[in-house]
This record gives sequence, structure tokens and C-alpha cells, in this order.
Amino acid sequence: MAKYNIFDGKSWYATFARITYKRLVTHEWVSYADVMAESMGLKSSGELDYGVSKCDNYGELKKAFPAVMRAMSDKAGGKKWFEEYGTNKSRRFRYIGEDDDPLADMFNAKVVNDLKKYWRFCQDSAGFFPMSWIEYFFKDCVDLLDIKNKRQKGEQVLASSMDIILNNIELLPFLYESIVNRRVLAINYKPYEEELVELEFHPQYLREYNGRWHLLGHAKDKMPEWTFDIAIDRIVAKPRELYKVAYIPAPANFYKDVFNNRVGVSCNCAEPRKIRIRAHNINMYKLTETKPIHHSQNVIVPFGKHDDGEYGEFEIFVEINNEFIGKVLQMGEGLEVVSPDDVRGIFAKRVSAMHELYSK
Repeated sequence: MAKYNIFDGKSWYATFARITYKRLVTHEWVSYADVMAESMGLKSSGELDYGVSKCDNYGELKKAFPAVMRAMSDKAGGKKWFEEYGTNKSRRFRYIGEDDDPLADMFNAKVVNDLKKYWRFCQDSAGFFPMSWIEYFFKDCVDLLDIKNKRQKGEQVLASSMDIILNNIELLPFLYESIVNRRVLAINYKPYEEELVELEFHPQYLREYNGRWHLLGHAKDKMPEWTFDIAIDRIVAKPRELYKVAYIPAPANFYKDVFNNRVGVSCNCAEPRKIRIRAHNINMYKLTETKPIHHSQNVIVPFGKHDDGEYGEFEIFVEINNEFIGKVLQMGEGLEVVSPDDVRGIFAKRVSAMHELYSK
């Protein structure tokens, strides 16, 4: 048996060892190329651009693959637990041992080590989450005391700049579990300047934006059918469970697609548009480049001196909603929406209205 854990660490050697072992214990034929392809995120060795021996880090793979086989053989007391066929370049191996997981102790030791690191991170990252989440999910857990003590002593090393102070924030764990357990809810909801309504609501998704949490899902007899948006700070009293109503789930990948072209949460049911935005100074250009407004953002004019001034330009593909408009306007005079003209007009009206307020 190896004297050290060949699976532990972030090196390419350890990575190849873990992949090799997971593949061998399937009792399927495995080649060096198979392991290399998986390490590169490819579906099969057929997707490699060239032979495995020409791939980066092949030297580490040549060490790790046989090391795993030796460790498995040592566990068997020297028995031959492998079949092989092919030439040196295309040789494949198959594990034929009776023990389906001979290196379980070694492999799991690496997993336990990772879990300890993850758990330490969870404790430190409590600063990111509302205390209601922490108290609910860590209830009756001694680690809750550790988390609170760290917070009181100022020993937390991770924190969010957003103060999470929101009406009904304590409902988050209940709403989360309602989604996970597919529970239909009766929710008393009062939008701004509107009458209180009771909704039969099928919760499907929770989304936070700018410190405010939104519950989305299907509300009976309400539109839109799937993305009815409830700001949780407008919920009146704790929702009730409707046990006799069958839960309606969202279509597969629905919310991933819904928010793909959206900044924030709100929807005006308009199609996404290509928006061209100009940064008028290098600081704003770099800020917008390193902290994009949206994941679709790309540079179309690098910052520099041009015939009509000094600037750089980005293009993004988004819906025109209040969150997008606010995101751009908060940057002040450093950013300008250049096109299309109708979208530029929306921003011009907002800026004009603000100027009128401040010019009085």
C-alpha cells in the first residue's frame, strides 16, 4: 500500500490518480487517453486534438496511472487484478478484482479532508447569509454557537457589503423548503398601492437582487403563468401550506433561461435587445470591463483616442427593465447608452427628469 495518499492535493498527479481510480473500479477498459480527456472536460478520448503523449501534463499522468494500479494490486496481496491489451500508445486496462472499491479508505480520506475545508468555509461564510438562514439550518448544532461567537468577536474573515435587513427575511428558510419539498402555499400578498390578495402559489425559485429577495412561481389565475414575482417584504403573515393541492413544477431549466438575458428580477415582457454602451474615461471603462453589467457583455471598441473623442464601447444583450436602467445610471456621467435610439431615448427621459428635480 502506498505510504502517502496519492489522491490528496490539487496537483495534476492527484487529479489524474482520482480520475484513474474512479474509471478503473467501473470494471470497464480504461486508457491513458480516457483519463486525459476527462481531466480536460472532454466527453471522450476521441475529442483530443492530438495523441495523449503530446498533451500538457502527460508526464504526471504516466506516473499517476500505474501508481493507482500498484496501490490496488498491493491491496490484493500481489494478485493480478488487471487485464490489458493493445500497443504502448493504445494500451488499455481493465480492473477484474472482486473488491469493487479496494482503495475506499484512501479515497474517502481525501474526501473527508475536502469536507473539513468546506465546513470551515461554511462557518466563515456565515457573514454572507441572513442570520435567519444560519439559525434555521444550524439549529441544535454546536457549530451555531461557534458561528455566533466568531461574529460577536469580529473573527469572521468573510462578509458581504450588503446589510441584509429586509422585512420577512425570516421567511427565507420556510420558502426555500417549500420549493425543495414542492409545497403549495396560500400567500397573503400586498403589492404597493394595491389591495391585499390571497394567492394559491406554487413556489419554484428564489432570487436575490440588490439586497431584496423575490419568490417566483406559478400563481393560480395570475399572469405571467410561470414567473409571477412576489417580493418577500410584501408578504403579509407567514404563508399557509395547502396540503390538498397538487404542486405544479416549472419546466426543466426554465428559470435558467428566463434570467439569461435579464439584469435583476423584474420583467416587462419585452424581447432582449443589443445595447451599445460607451465609457467616457479609462477608470469607468476598466470598472465596467472587470465588473460587467451582464454576462453577455463584450468589448467592441477598445478604450483609446478616436476621431470623435476618447472612449471605449461595450455591447450587451438584455431586456430593458428597471434594474438594467438603474445599473447603468448609477455609474453617472461615466457611461452613455449610444444605441439603439429608442433605448437611448428611455435613458434621456430618465436623466432629463432627474435634472429637472435637481435644478429647482
